[in-house]
Order: sequence, then C-alpha cells, then structure tokens
Amino acid sequence: MAGLLLAAVVSGCGGGSASSSTASTSSSSASAAAATIAVGASAAVTLANGAALPAMADALVVGDHIVVRSRSDSFITVSGAPAYAATRLSVLDKQGKLLSSTDYGFSLAADYTGEWLMMLSPDGFIMVQASSGTRLLHFDAQAKLLDSGSDLYPAVASTSTTEYAAAENGGAVDGNGFWLATTFSLLPVTDKTQYLLKLCKFDFNGKQLTPPFTISTSALHPYVAASGGAVLAGWMEGGGATLAMWAKGAGAPTIRSLATSGAQPYPIALNSAGKMGVLWNGKATTTSAGGVMGVAVSDAGAPVLASDRTDLTQESLSTHWSGNVRTSVIDAHAFSGGITIAGSVVGSLQSGDPVGDILVLADYVVGSNPLSASASTVLQFTLPTGVALGSTPIFRQMLFSDHAVLLSGDDSGLRAYSVTR
Repeated sequence: MAGLLLAAVVSGCGGGSASSSTASTSSSSASAAAATIAVGASAAVTLANGAALPAMADALVVGDHIVVRSRSDSFITVSGAPAYAATRLSVLDKQGKLLSSTDYGFSLAADYTGEWLMMLSPDGFIMVQASSGTRLLHFDAQAKLLDSGSDLYPAVASTSTTEYAAAENGGAVDGNGFWLATTFSLLPVTDKTQYLLKLCKFDFNGKQLTPPFTISTSALHPYVAASGGAVLAGWMEGGGATLAMWAKGAGAPTIRSLATSGAQPYPIALNSAGKMGVLWNGKATTTSAGGVMGVAVSDAGAPVLASDRTDLTQESLSTHWSGNVRTSVIDAHAFSGGITIAGSVVGSLQSGDPVGDILVLADYVVGSNPLSASASTVLQFTLPTGVALGSTPIFRQMLFSDHAVLLSGDDSGLRAYSVTR
C-alpha cells in the first residue's frame, strides 16, 4: 500500500496523538468505541474497460455486496450546460472490487437529473426520487431493475396551478417499510413558494401504512432516520433547523427547533432500539473554524446536554480532528454500540507538515452522556502518493461484520480503502 503506515494508539482525555508521516490514531478514553481503526490497501474502482467511475452520489451495503450509484453517461442540456442522470448502478464485492455496472440513463425517469434515495428492501433495495417526484423502483441485490416503478403520490402536471406537487424527499427504512418526509408546493415554483412537509410510512410496495401527517407548512431539505419504531425528521424552516421526533408508541410527533446556527440537521439512528440523534456541520469551511456537531435527542426531541450547558455550539465531535471539516454532508452510521463518521479535513497531520487533505474515520460510543462527551477513537490519514481529492468529495463507509470499506468519490473517480477495527 502506497504511503499508508499506521501509528500506535494513544489514550488520554483530549491529549495529542502519536503519528507516522501518513496517519495517526487517537482515543479519548480507554473504553473508546474501537480499540483501533486501521486502514489497509486502497485501490481505484474502475469499469471493466479501465475507465474511471466518477461522481459517486450514494452507496449501500446489500447483503454481501456494495451497490454504488454514480453519474450516468446520459445527459440533457440545461441552460447550455450538460445535466447528467445519477443512475449508473455498480455492484462491488465486499472488498470494494467491481463486479458489474449498469448505466440506466434516463430509463428510470425521463429527463430526471435529480437525486435518489437508496434503501434496503426484502428483495434487494429500492430507490425513490429525492429531488422532485416520488417514483419508487425495486432492484435485486445485483442492481437489476425488477419493475417499471410506481408513484407514491400522484404525479402532477407541470402546467397545474391548483395541485400540490412533490418536491423533495428524505427517507429511512424501519421494520416492515420505510418512512418518507416529502415537501409539496403549488406550481409554478417562485422565490415566494412555501412548501408543506408531510411524513408518511409506506410498505415496500408503496402502500401507505400511516396517513400522511403534515408536520410543517414552510420546510426545505428534509432528512429522516428511523429505528426500533421511532422516527426522527429534520429540515430547514425559516432559516433554522427543525426536528420532528415520533417516539415508538407516541400518538403524534413532537416538533421543536434546534439551535444549529442555521446549519442543516442530519438525523441519525444511534442504535437499533430507537435512540435517535442529530448531526450538523458547524459552518466549517477550509479557512474558518467549525466542524461536525451532534447531540442525542430524547423521546420528546430535546437535545441531551450536560446539566451546565444550553449552548449547542459547544457540542463538537471533531474538536481533535487535525483541520477544518471540508464536506458539508456528513456520512454517519450506527455501528457496534456507537456511531461511526467518515469525512475529510483540510489541515496538517503533524506539526510542520504541509496543509492538505486528511481523511478521517471517527467512532463514538453511545451511552447516557452527551455525544460530545462520548469516548471516541479517531483515525486520520493522508492520501496515497499520487492521489488527489477533488473539489466536491463524497464519502461512504460500507460496514460489514468483520471489516469496512471506505469509498471516496469525486468527479475524477472512485477509490476504495480497506478498514478494520
């Protein structure tokens, strides 16, 4: 492996970390989420003809495989520029090696260049339009399309001015189906458009299991997490973050604002028993302070904080990362009694090193304490020799029972890193 030697673990509350020239691992306590995190060999993921696999949009573990969704070769011209479908589905083995790739182009939805939700289902996985519309499609574990699709809500003609059209979707699987938070608006969309937000649970065939509940009349960018019968939705409203926590057995969700200083909230299931949390990016850029922030939330949707705290700007999970967080979207998963986060920062791994891109894997124990006080293990490492990180990187950590694969994608291609704990 080119330039990925790992250093020893150093324990100590908030202390420094031992490091080699390429990586460092640190733990906030001896009872951290994982004793060590180690990155092994990495390799570019390429198509059978050797071409790169650019612009990963999402990825999902399906059985003992990985399915990656990335940019199609098909595009339409919008305002004189190409707009691509994000509908190439590639199957990788559990080590991150390509097995097959199918470019569905616009066959899944005509002229649709928006995003898709990918969620596990009994037969493989489903995809639901995330940027407009509510098209539901079924795929097997090898990413083969199983049906022609159906709409979860009635499609609305673009010429209609009296019907509410679906705009954005956030979703998450739980038990016998999936929750979907959908914004709706009248057409045409203008800068004064107001979006209703409805939350509904569907079975995997698209049948409603609950009535659609209206939880906001002015919402943007919904995200959803679900676990153990509980569901947490997060969205932007009036320039601030808002949460709707629907605890298991509750008759309706509890809705409250969250003081993230205007940052997008990303709900996360902290375990399989319905314990929920929310992460956000504290307005970090490559030149200003900030970072990954996070709190657990109670069944009433209230942030779990230390008794002497009320300010959420202190709830940082990336205090000891070696730089400023670069990506705005946070890749996080429940894992082995805690959560694991993958991302990157711009900084120096060691004092005196040049400033550059550093990849980060961070595990946090989930317990009764605030997330910011959780025991943690953090691995930071530089890119292999000759590898660069593009301007808009996306990270997805694919978790298996005995190892993980970190996928790092940008406009130039996709790279897979082997990870063990």
